Amino acid sequence: MASRVGRLRAVYSLMAEPPWPTLIVITMLGWGAMLLFSHELALSSLCVAATGAWYDQGWRSLQAMLAFVSPAHIALSWLLMLTAMMTPILAGPLYHLWVRSLARRRWRAIGVFIAAYLVVWMGMAPVLVLFVALLRIAATWFFVPVGGLAVAIALVWQASPVKQFCLNRCHWTPRLGAFGWSADADCALYGLVNGLWCVGTCWALMLVPITAVDMPMHLGLMVIVAVVMVIERLQPAKPARWRFPVGR
Repeated sequence: MASRVGRLRAVYSLMAEPPWPTLIVITMLGWGAMLLFSHELALSSLCVAATGAWYDQGWRSLQAMLAFVSPAHIALSWLLMLTAMMTPILAGPLYHLWVRSLARRRWRAIGVFIAAYLVVWMGMAPVLVLFVALLRIAATWFFVPVGGLAVAIALVWQASPVKQFCLNRCHWTPRLGAFGWSADADCALYGLVNGLWCVGTCWALMLVPITAVDMPMHLGLMVIVAVVMVIERLQPAKPARWRFPVGR
């Protein structure tokens, strides 16, 4: 009991240190925007099953999805999801940028990093949507719930050494240039590399809320997945090996 209280106090102390307070405010604004504008922004279009039209057999489900979901809706929905879910896990990289950049360049360094990071994750949006459509087709062929299939994939990936390898690389903190375009290039490269390793770490978890059958379930699963991502990102690097049960 005492050790648990001690861990809670340690987490509270960590959350009180910069940049956590700012990131918590931003992520809460992201969740609030998702709740407020979910219908207007068609966030349900990202959870491919939201309208019930995706239970058609074969390739008709994929064709229907591609006809229904507009690129603008995907981009706006995905950007909100990233703001709500990914902001807290950037605490480490943003702190590194803040303390390793000149005072007059700190916000520029953070802006370049975030722009590069978003390029990676925004490019991942259509890939995941397409993958979920194919996953739904596979689920109809094998007569299994698509949500259960997504959970199974996520659990296997979470336990795999490749997942741990990607997670370890998310802790990478590079040397950053101090002046000029070389400093901007270092920040951009940092954002791209961190984004790629983050995709490798989180893609399977993201499948779970995307395959939710309705908006309340979608948002609830997003919260659970976001909490899991924050917890695992706060943990130190571990040897890349199979881990059963997951999270051990």
